[in-house]
Amino acid sequence: MGISHDTQLSAVFKALADDTRIQILDELRHRDHQSLFEICVRILESSNLSLSRQAISRHLATLEEAGLIQTAWKGRTKIHSLSAQALEDVVAPWIEPYCRKEA
Repeated sequence: MGISHDTQLSAVFKALADDTRIQILDELRHRDHQSLFEICVRILESSNLSLSRQAISRHLATLEEAGLIQTAWKGRTKIHSLSAQALEDVVAPWIEPYCRKEA
């Protein structure tokens, strides 16, 4: 990805620090490969949050910068997919020393 580990770790934590972005990740975990429109509708249905497409788009950009989602074009529609491997690759090595018990 070309980002240093510390920078990527910070980007992941920044992305996870917002309730709306967590809802988007949960939505993609339940139903992957969604368009912006689908995500907007499902967030509205599941949480009664009325966010603009532009607001959701900004949240998606933050998640993509952190490596938590990937995008691909299907015709003229941008499709968003969960990339949970980033959590394991970036966060797990950082959190592991905190989880180990010291003798």
